Amino acid sequence: MAAVGAIPLVTVRRALLFLLDIGVPFTTGIALGQPAGALLGAIAGMVLSFADQEGTLIQRYAILLVVTGGILAGGTLGYVLHDFQPAVWVLFALATFACGAFLGFGKAPVLGARFGAMALVVANGSPAFDPGEVKYLGIAFATAAIMRTLDQMLAGPLPHLRGGAPRDPAHGWLRFAICYAGAAVASLWMGLSADPSRALWVVVATLVAMQPDAQASYVRMADRVVGTVFGVVAAFLITSVVHDVWAIVAIVLVIAALIPHHLQDRYWLHTTLIAVLVLLVYDLATANPEILRGLLHERLQDVLIGCSIALVGTVIAFPVRKRRRKPDADALDPAEGEGPAAG
Repeated sequence: MAAVGAIPLVTVRRALLFLLDIGVPFTTGIALGQPAGALLGAIAGMVLSFADQEGTLIQRYAILLVVTGGILAGGTLGYVLHDFQPAVWVLFALATFACGAFLGFGKAPVLGARFGAMALVVANGSPAFDPGEVKYLGIAFATAAIMRTLDQMLAGPLPHLRGGAPRDPAHGWLRFAICYAGAAVASLWMGLSADPSRALWVVVATLVAMQPDAQASYVRMADRVVGTVFGVVAAFLITSVVHDVWAIVAIVLVIAALIPHHLQDRYWLHTTLIAVLVLLVYDLATANPEILRGLLHERLQDVLIGCSIALVGTVIAFPVRKRRRKPDADALDPAEGEGPAAG
């Protein structure tokens, strides 16, 4: 069976995986009246949905464990080192350097380092911590593990997702990794200087926009800005018209199923969908329309700052004499892994 109707089977599989990985922990939190838990569950579910790959079930479990371990390690260190900021900066720089270096070697270590760095920032900047909310990360992990088990049993390995970072870029991985980490550290500094609560959003924009190929990076930056603009407008319109909690939940679930379909060929739409999903989930978590209105314009500012820093990092990483003449669409990172501030 290669297709369901006119829709390729792989599209249906990825849609169901994202729908349930995000939807189960998210709707559980809403049903239990724990919107903060629903927020964590939805974001964790999305992150772990990206932590999947073609191959055997063991390989699919392995990337899930690597990414979950990165999140737990980063979150724990960020929380424990709350009063030791120099150590946090060093760990963040090391994690992002590793992420930049690993882009040449595989998806699992890239996402583990990337999400670990993000978790470090989130946990270190959080003024309070509710241990009860951690169970939603556990729900997201269990759902992802069960879903890929059923998926593998029923349909076999996931087909290869085309694309990936070039294995041997002309500029060398060391140079790129240094520039990648430098851009990440600069984005964290800029975010903290502007507003500590927004630092992660700036960092995420930089980490996912900067690619190990100059022209691929420029395309990614432009698509990310355009997608964020559309996402902010869409979230504003939806929350202005729809006020019923479960109606918004239904919209979130529909969006969750659409996210993986546009990653490779329509990155701007992929970004739009993630931005809408994240903003709607935040809207439900805060139950305060004024907070969401602030988030809308802040997200635009944050993505512009983050992509601007990524632009500088890319220019430094890729001297003019070493840039590619022809754009390589397949150089886009399939290990997108948006993270908690994807919009």
